[in-house]
Amino acid sequence: MRTIAIRITALTAAFAMLASACGGGAGPAPQPSPTTPAGGATASPSPASAMPTFNISTFMYGIQTKGKIRIATQEDNPPFSRKDPTTNTWQGFDVDFAKEVAKAIFGDSADLAKVIEWVPVTSATRIPVLKENKADVVIKTFTVTDARKLEIDFSTTYFFTGQRILVKKDNTTITKVADLAEKTVCTQRGSTSEGNITKAAPTAKLLQLDSYPACLLALQQGSSDAVSTDETILFGLVGQDPNTKIVGPYFSNEPYGIGIAKGKTGMDVFLNSIIVKMIEDGRWASLYKTHITPVSGDVKTSPHDRGKPA
Repeated sequence: MRTIAIRITALTAAFAMLASACGGGAGPAPQPSPTTPAGGATASPSPASAMPTFNISTFMYGIQTKGKIRIATQEDNPPFSRKDPTTNTWQGFDVDFAKEVAKAIFGDSADLAKVIEWVPVTSATRIPVLKENKADVVIKTFTVTDARKLEIDFSTTYFFTGQRILVKKDNTTITKVADLAEKTVCTQRGSTSEGNITKAAPTAKLLQLDSYPACLLALQQGSSDAVSTDETILFGLVGQDPNTKIVGPYFSNEPYGIGIAKGKTGMDVFLNSIIVKMIEDGRWASLYKTHITPVSGDVKTSPHDRGKPA
């Protein structure tokens, strides 16, 4: 019996060696993809266009696993975001910035049409879509405030501007924010602009609509004396109607951040690193020149750059 047992053991070992040599044996146990250092910073993939790798505990890893990032922005907010109704394509500063975020997660060679799901929002719906898990990020002229930070998280500032006033070109009575007293002023519902107007011109009459193109129409039709919001948004409205003009100095500070729901591990650090890299390598300046310079007439290299004539 001992001899038979020895022969069986020897045969089992021989078959195992043969199977291994032919590649038919069981391979090594599956290993997790390489992870990044603690904190979720991206590793350096090779080649450069390959999909980056993330720590499995991070929100970015979860997005990769889903194969899609849901990015919320507005359909009619040029020069930051606009959806072309004829082609269903999106354009604008925020749109192109969002595409850089998607590439940082899925790789430079990713098919952005497949990995990005655009989620239309207005100012009033930006926070709800995050809290209700209907979007992964909001990139939509989103001013960072202490009140908003109680509800959601933000990246660092990726764009900076201030609030001003839009009136008809022949208007000579409104030249500064104090002149809005007793006047009807249109702004977007759910934005910081309404609060800024109330503080700066307490007796102004607010007309709150769902979009700034709607405010522009109200101005054109005479149901509003002025439109007030961030300067760069007003630039877009002047581009739509050259019979309007922007007046007065800034009467607020508007730092834009990328909004994310609370508890998304590593996402804020990751977004901050993208913003820094885009400023350092010139991508930020390129996006500004493409989308903002045509309406502002200046060029900038970073969010806090004072700018200079184009």
